[in-house]
Amino acid sequence: MKVREKDILLGLSMLALVACSSDSEEVVRANDDVTPVNQPKEDELPEEELPVENPYDEILYDESLPYDQIPVLATIASGKTWVFQPEPSDDFNYTFEETDGRVDFGPNNKWYNFYHDLWDGPGTTYWKYDHVSVDGNDLVIRSSRRVIGNESEPRFNLPPKMNLPDQGVSTGSITGNNRVQWPVFVEAKVSVADMSLASDVWLLSADNKQEIDIIECWGGDENGNQLFSNVIHLAHHSFVRPPDFQDYQPRDLGIFYRRDGVSSWGEFHYNGGDRKYTHVGVNWISPIHLEYYIDGRIVRALYDKAVATKRGNEWTYGYPTMSNGVVVDTDSSTGFQALVEHSTSSSYSFDKLKAASDVSEVSIIDPYNYQDGGGMGTEKDIIINVESQTWQAAAGRIPTNAELEDPEKNTMKVDWIRVFKPM
Repeated sequence: MKVREKDILLGLSMLALVACSSDSEEVVRANDDVTPVNQPKEDELPEEELPVENPYDEILYDESLPYDQIPVLATIASGKTWVFQPEPSDDFNYTFEETDGRVDFGPNNKWYNFYHDLWDGPGTTYWKYDHVSVDGNDLVIRSSRRVIGNESEPRFNLPPKMNLPDQGVSTGSITGNNRVQWPVFVEAKVSVADMSLASDVWLLSADNKQEIDIIECWGGDENGNQLFSNVIHLAHHSFVRPPDFQDYQPRDLGIFYRRDGVSSWGEFHYNGGDRKYTHVGVNWISPIHLEYYIDGRIVRALYDKAVATKRGNEWTYGYPTMSNGVVVDTDSSTGFQALVEHSTSSSYSFDKLKAASDVSEVSIIDPYNYQDGGGMGTEKDIIINVESQTWQAAAGRIPTNAELEDPEKNTMKVDWIRVFKPM
């Protein structure tokens, strides 16, 4: 499979550019008009280098238990226990009908049916109030083709995004009314849409400067999206907001999670109409310590100045470097961020991760100090949404009308989301 190396890097740089604050009543669309302008040489993405998880022989979750009673499998300090936090958690075992207006919903008004700012989405996304519902079992976020002159609220009466009037995607976003703060474990049971749109569960600070992605997945393999449909993106962002916009995120190969036997997460979850789900979680231990979990197993960890990634049955520990004040961002053999390999192990070891961090001189969390030493420390909103992202739309990876009209494939579903604190 041939892809443009620089297009991949642009894609990585554009991932999750979906937080944009506004102090006015006008919608703000940062970076919506960014498109690839270079014509780089074609190169082959080194898929053999991407972390690959082996299929599981053992299912770790007892789904017969209520979601708040399923044991938490994340790392916890000695002497602590996980305590369920009911306010930001939800099993979605109720009904909420689509409505063409911004409303709170859920037990004790846990959510509202829009993004946390006056912004209706990146790329060719148009978040709509009436594309969110709860069907008694799942949160359901559906997508459809935006039709100018016949669209639901909100309508901002601005020119078509990216000058693509016929390629707009109406979809949904929800935001929690209860913020979360470290130390905390947030986990969701998710079935992504079987389209090239991004299905997302993420955490975002109120000032839009700190983001932690729990899952970002472009599920469908149509429209040239084969390359990205078989990965789950696990990353965080440290932003400087306009007018001097900056976005740091780790760009090593470990940000992409793959599982052997899954060629498309959308097809895997669609499962011929009998939807499957994947458990995704982040253990936000401190401002400089993050662990990512999939189906109860740790697959990636970051601590201060180093990162640990699982490849098959081996863990690799490494750290970034800088040259002339800039993170060394390209490994010539892969096109991704270069890391110095420190050590390996057959099982995850925080001691090895800390040892790698101790010899490193560059933060993996916020190397440019955009957060003034605070790392990922600010409390955050829980956001669940679907997006037609700028970098995907610029590459033509937008669902067709037929795909958007398929009620089985055009929905992201969340069975539950749960939050625990170590106490």
